[in-house]
Order: sequence, then structure tokens, then C-alpha cells
Amino acid sequence: MARWRIHRLKINGFKVFTQFSESYSSDLVIYDGPNGFGKTSLFDAKQLLFCCELPRISARHRALKSGSKKYNRSIFQNHNCHDGISIIAELKKGNEILYVMRLAKQEDLDLSVNRPNSFNEFKLYELSGFDETASPRLIDDEKQFWSEKFGNKFLENFPVLNYLQQDSKSIVIPDGCNSDKRTDQISHLLNLDELDIRIDTIGKLKSESKAQLGETNKVYIEQKTQLEELQRTLTVSDATPVAYTKLTELKITPQWDLKTPFTVGSFKNLDQLLGQLDLLNQVYVGRHEVAKRIRNQQKIEFTKRNEFDLAVRLFHHFDKLPDLHKNKAELDKLEKICSALDTDVSKLTSSHGSLISSYIEEQESIKLMQLLDDKNKLHLGHSSVSKKQAVVMQLRTKLLQTVDNSEHDCPLCGFDYQENSILLSAIEAKTALLEQKLTTIGLQINQCYQALEGILVPLKAKYIPLLETVRREFNVKLHSELAEYEHQMQRLVSIGQKLEMQGIKLPRVYASDSEDQSKQVSAVNTAILRSLEPEDEMLSTNQFDFFKAHFSDLSKLENLTEEQIEQKKNYIQQQYKLTVNASIIERQKDVEFYHSKYLHLEDLCSKLENIETQLKRARTHYTNQTLGQMESLFHIYSGRLLQNYQSGLGVFIDTPNGKQRKTAAMNFTTVRDSEHDAALSMSSGQISALSLSLFLALNKKYAKTAFVFIDDPTQCMDEINIASLSDLLRVELRDRQVVMSTHEQDISDYLCYRYGKAGLSRKQVNLLEKVKLLSN
Repeated sequence: MARWRIHRLKINGFKVFTQFSESYSSDLVIYDGPNGFGKTSLFDAKQLLFCCELPRISARHRALKSGSKKYNRSIFQNHNCHDGISIIAELKKGNEILYVMRLAKQEDLDLSVNRPNSFNEFKLYELSGFDETASPRLIDDEKQFWSEKFGNKFLENFPVLNYLQQDSKSIVIPDGCNSDKRTDQISHLLNLDELDIRIDTIGKLKSESKAQLGETNKVYIEQKTQLEELQRTLTVSDATPVAYTKLTELKITPQWDLKTPFTVGSFKNLDQLLGQLDLLNQVYVGRHEVAKRIRNQQKIEFTKRNEFDLAVRLFHHFDKLPDLHKNKAELDKLEKICSALDTDVSKLTSSHGSLISSYIEEQESIKLMQLLDDKNKLHLGHSSVSKKQAVVMQLRTKLLQTVDNSEHDCPLCGFDYQENSILLSAIEAKTALLEQKLTTIGLQINQCYQALEGILVPLKAKYIPLLETVRREFNVKLHSELAEYEHQMQRLVSIGQKLEMQGIKLPRVYASDSEDQSKQVSAVNTAILRSLEPEDEMLSTNQFDFFKAHFSDLSKLENLTEEQIEQKKNYIQQQYKLTVNASIIERQKDVEFYHSKYLHLEDLCSKLENIETQLKRARTHYTNQTLGQMESLFHIYSGRLLQNYQSGLGVFIDTPNGKQRKTAAMNFTTVRDSEHDAALSMSSGQISALSLSLFLALNKKYAKTAFVFIDDPTQCMDEINIASLSDLLRVELRDRQVVMSTHEQDISDYLCYRYGKAGLSRKQVNLLEKVKLLSN
């Protein structure tokens, strides 16, 4: 049956290769040449092409704990290339041809973090031809693509069926590159995925069931213990039910006054409730003392009110407020007229005249208003002449500066004065005339002022002394404070009257100073404290606080009786008994429920244990059966590759015994010692040979593709084992395309010679010569 083979390979910009191309048409393709010329890089390129990752590099990066550093350049890109990385392969299967390309574009690499364990930039494409890279088809689901082409689970099985890395021992001794367990790497071959999922699911269900079983048993014991405690306190309810009577009227009813003071889940505070009822009874007995303390407290609280200080100081003064208002109005009028009389006569206006006129006779009023009118007119005339005089003076100065002695025409009106001196004399005459007018008007104004003073002086003599007298007699602060609190007058007077009725004398003299005011209020406070009723110590602070917390006023307490309080005690005790009995019934149900749940969980755990055991046995049986199909091949191959170990008897596979959840117990044993794993007593070279044996056996039995990649398998082999390897490859894998490497030229020649003797095609690729050829 035809299987897929690699026909051609082309690499650009990957690791040591700026470019590389090679055909693979032979049964054996062997890379040779010194170290450092790209043998392992070629195998990395093939693994990256198929798997889009290099687990070996990722494992080393993880072990070095390099963190999340961002790199400027990818570790996989050749330093001389700046056009991205591409790996192109042509694969054939009979007449079928497949062209695939793994490509990391340069722009993606530039934008990437370029960490060694990140391969997101490498995308898989399908090509229409080996060199047709212009329009590739992106493969979205690589796993499905390879499964359709190369068989189910190709990617999972690639590390154990198609590629054995250099000095690889991961199949025998897991190194973390592909798996942390030996058999995890070959579990996909055994088709145990679904069975493993079922075993894991059953295991999780069993663990959860056991956890619930333990928790249920814990709750069951707790419930049973509580039930036994309740049964020990079981009592018989009173035959005659006690009626419920509510004793308080609060919005939030206290628990001792509730109709249902207990619940099935909460009934352990009986003593606390009974203690509160005893406290209530003590408060009721001392209700007269409660009343006394309430009265005292009301007096004390009364002194702390904001209105108290005002009432104390202003109570005896509010009746003065009407007269004070009248006096204030009279004072305001006097202040206005006196302000007008004090005004300088030059600044008097008609509004002042109107105000003053109301205080003089009619004839005097007419004369006053006429004088004020004349004053205003004279002021206007004087102002007009003054302005003209100022203009003439400015013109005179300007004329003297601008007119020559020979000029005699007036620059203003153009009149010809014949001589310059006559012009200047005319200007001087005009100036003198204006000064005369100003003098005349000034005299008239002075006469008007004297006439006004004649009217105002008698008024000043009369009203200014009167104003001073009224001001002395008027208490400004008292009026201001009474007016400020006039809207509270009724309330403040009522407070003062209550204090007077209690025999508390309030001050009759108004104190304007703040210190004196404080003394007045302090004296009243002292008098109130002296008036407090003496309190008896029979009522404790706790009892009084209980009253305040449960009763809105004293009348509610006084309406109670001792019989009602005793009845409330009996009611609470009866409700407690009923609740305990009901709790026992509920607890019995809970105990039965959790006991039943425990039995069900116990049965479920037993059934899950049986199911898990059966699945493990089925898994073990299938594993033994499947491994047995290639165990003989492995035994033969290991014997041929380990001829100097155990006399070439080969190594056996110790299959699992069914007790483990996984096949992790698969061991390699020998005839001489079947207890310990053979790998523990092998050298590094022997372990490499053992890994190669298992790899070839697995490939022979399970591989669905023809290509086999082996990186330098002979580095730890002697001549006998190399000869055995050549026979094993050319006989057992003669239908495979083997691609391998070696750094020794004679081994490469020997293997090609042995393939040629068997009639198989072979090809040697010397990388040192190839690099020299590309350089030229």
C-alpha cells in the first residue's frame, strides 16, 4: 500500500540556512558533515513544517525560566535574511502530490514578541505547485488538515512515529519536551483517549462523592447530637394555653413581647427573656421613682434647649417691644431731619427742602424753597460765566502766542482793529467785564446762603439736642434682639411663664454684655438644679434605661399590672416548651434525611469504585493486548541494537497490572531481573539504543506515512550495533523513506553501502560541500 513520502524540500531564512533545497527520492537520505553545518536544523525545519512547534526549544526555554521578555528578532531567522522564514515541501503518495508551506512573514515577525517558545507567526499554507507561492491557501485547522491527509492523530504521534531527535531518550525517560510520563506519548496509539476521559470522570465523581459522604456524615452526627440534647430537655406542654397579651406599643416589638418569641432554629435564650421580664417587674414596682426621674430629666433637658437662654434673658422685656418700635420710628425721623440740617447750605437740594419744610411754618417753607431755587440758578449763572472766562483766558494766551505786532485783524471774528494794541485792549476789557460779573454773582450767592442759614440755625438749636436725648434713652441692643426673636415671642414667653410657675425667678434687667448674659442664664440653671426632686437608689440605671427603651411614656407603664407581667412569663415558658417539642420533630426529620443521604452516597461510592475498577481492567486488558502486538518487534529490535547488553537477549515490556489509572507502570525488564526498570541500569548509549528500538518498533507497527526522521542515531554506537542498525533499517524498514544524519563520513558511506547491497536507493548529502557550493 502506497504511503506518503517527502519528494522535495526547500528552506529560506531558517536558522543556519539562507536558502536550502534538496530532493528526497531515495529509500535512504543521509546528511553527513561536521557539527555546526545544519544537520539538526534540517530536522527542526521538518518538525516545524508538520507540527508548528519545536518542543525541544520550548522545554529548554521553560527550564531556563527566561520569562516574558520581548526580542527584536526571532531565534529561528537567519541573520542574513530579512524576508521572513519559509519551509516548502513536496510530498507524494502514488500519483497524489501535496505541496505545503510553513511561512512566517517578516511583518508578523517584526510585530511579534519573538520568544523562543512562541510559534504563532508560523502559518501553514497549501500550494498549487512547488514554486507557486504567489497565492497560497491558508490552512485554518491544521490538526484536521493533517488528519485528513496522513491519518488520525498524526500530530500527536509525530514525536514517536516519525521523528527521533538527536540523543533522544524521551520515549524511555521523559524529558518534558513532549510529555512528563512515559506512556502518555504512546497513549494516542492505543486509542485510549475516550476511555481515559471516562476513567478520569469516574475518578472525579468518586472523589466528589467521597467528599460529600464525609460532609454528610459530619452533618448527620451533628444533627443526631443536637437531637439527643433536645430530647434530654423534652417537657410536656401545659394543658391550659396561656393567652397572648401585648404589653408594649413600640414600632419594633421586643422579643419578649412577640406573639412568637421562639423559632424552631432559635430557642436557647429563654433565660434572657425571663430576665428581661424580671427587669420589667422591678421597673413596674419602682414606677413612682421612674416618674420622679422623668420629671428631673425633663427639667435638665429643658435647660439644654436652644430657646432656654433666650427665654431666661428676654421674658420680662417682650412687653416693651411696642414702645421700642415707636421710639425707634421717632429716632429714625429725628436722625433724618438732623442729617438734613447738618448738610452744608451749598449742598442743599429740593429734597432736603421738602423734608425741612414739614418742620417749619408755611411762609418760612415758601421762602426756603424760593431760596433753594435762587441758589441753584445763581450756581448755574456763576458756572456759565466761569466757563466763558476760562475760554477768554485761553484765547488771550493763544492770541499772544500766534499774532505778530504788525497784525491787527481779530483771528476770531476777522474785525480790523487798525492796530495790534487796540485788539489786545479789547480782549482785556472783555476779561474785566467777565470778572465783574463773577464778583456780582458771588455776592448774590453769599446773600442767599445767609438767608438759608437764618432759617436753619433755629431748627438746629431745637432738634439736634432732642436727637441726643432720644438716643441716650433708647436701648438699641434690646430692641435689636427683641425684634430678631419676635417670631418666637409666644414660645419664649410660654417657657418663661412655666419657669415662673415653678418658682424660678427670671432676671428683670436686660444684660447687653455677653458675660453678664451668661451669668443670668447660669443663675437660673442653678436654681432649676436646686429644684430637682431627690432620687432614690432603689431604681438602678439599668432599670431606668430598660423603661426608656421599651415604653414611650410613663402612662404605658402605669397601666400594667403585676398579674400581666407574671402571665407574660408563663406565656414565654409555654411557647418555649412548644418550640422545643416542634424542634425535636424537625430535628428527627433532618437526622433521618442525612442518614438516608449517607446511605445513598455510600452505595454510590461503592458503585463508582466498581465501575472504575472495571474500566481500569478493561484499559489494562486492551493495553496489554495492543502492546503485545508490537512487543515482539521491540524485543527483537532491542536485542539487535543492544548486542552487548544481556548477551543480546533483548528487552521485554512489562505491561500494567490494572491497578493504576494510567499505563504509567509500563516498564522495560530483562530476563535476569524483572523487578526494576531496565533503564535504571543502562548507560547513556544503551538508553539511546533502547529508545531507537522502541521508536522503530512503533513506526513499523503504527505509522501510516513512509517518512522516518532520525537525527544522528549512531553517535553512541559501536561498530557491531551500527552494523545491526543497518540490517534493521534495510530489512525491517525497507518500505520506509529513512532520513537520518551522522557527523562521521565512514558511517555515512557504510550505511549507503549496506543499502546498496540490499538493492535499495540511497543518497548522501554532505552539508559542508553543499555550503561551499552555495557560497560559490
